[in-house]
Amino acid sequence: MAKMRSAVMLAPREIELTEVDRPEVDADSVIIKVEGIGVCGSNLHWWRGAERATGLWPFPISGAGGHEYGGTVVEVGKNIRKLKVGDRVAVDQFHSTSCGQCVYCSSGAFNVCTGRGGFVTPGFVEYIKSAEKGLHVLPDSIQTHEAAIIEPAATPISALRRVGLRGGERVVVIGAGVVGLAAAGVAKALGAGKVVVVAKYDAQEKFAYQFGADAVVRSTASDAVEQILSHVDGGADIVVETVGGMAPTMDMACAIVRPRGTVIPLGLWDEPVKIDSWNAVFKEITFTFALAYGQVGLRTDYEFAIELMATRKVPLQDLITHQVPLANIREAFELADDKTRGAIKVVVRP
Repeated sequence: MAKMRSAVMLAPREIELTEVDRPEVDADSVIIKVEGIGVCGSNLHWWRGAERATGLWPFPISGAGGHEYGGTVVEVGKNIRKLKVGDRVAVDQFHSTSCGQCVYCSSGAFNVCTGRGGFVTPGFVEYIKSAEKGLHVLPDSIQTHEAAIIEPAATPISALRRVGLRGGERVVVIGAGVVGLAAAGVAKALGAGKVVVVAKYDAQEKFAYQFGADAVVRSTASDAVEQILSHVDGGADIVVETVGGMAPTMDMACAIVRPRGTVIPLGLWDEPVKIDSWNAVFKEITFTFALAYGQVGLRTDYEFAIELMATRKVPLQDLITHQVPLANIREAFELADDKTRGAIKVVVRP
């Protein structure tokens, strides 16, 4: 059987390449040569050795958790009808691995499919095997490796579509990594009246304005909450939290949202987070948690993201600040983990 390279995370900050069997095509699948894999913020929880993360997915982690893909179809099974060899695709793994039969699949909530069984991502590898569903052919205006940015952007896209952003809302985005910047850009594209971004680093502030922010508040400011509220008198209609980790950002979100406003937590925390339930009840805050993406109405979130990116209404491709060969996988993780070096999205190129 043919072999390929695959990363494996042995322990916190210990990652190496190994050889594994290359996947083989069958009648109902395609083989994709991967050309770009994003280092996700979720990967970094394991990289840092967060207790909660490693408890959910213990070491060694085969593939090292990679799941943001852009690639080219190199083999197709005999039952494949819509794709052909040479097609360049973005990969929605939740959709491609969904059963297609349960009540959640029928409503477009592919990520909570009850018929999937265990979900295992291929990781940082050279080739992946996929069903035809969940694969999206890229337009000429998107380079193949750039499709890796679509997966992290699809979650804030889905969340903002699900809460019904109609236009005119005051939106505050806490955090200015890929998810936060995508949230800001999409909020503007959907018609938000004002977007305020809370950023920590200089590079993030620059990108925030590029992605439609009307104002940027530095998270390190001692009066950050007061500054935010000065831009959204009475509180924000929607607050999107994208930091997680060990940050006290849920407290900030509840402080700056207006009564009967909505908080969308997208960050992953390294330990359980307490919420001031009295404040939440008195303000009648709505919390909409979002893990991933699916379909809202007649269009999937991936389709929506691709259109925004292709037309540069939201230039997600500009967030790819670093490209690193698969052979230098350790460097890719170190770059992604050190925001002082200006990284927004690091893409691994097999």
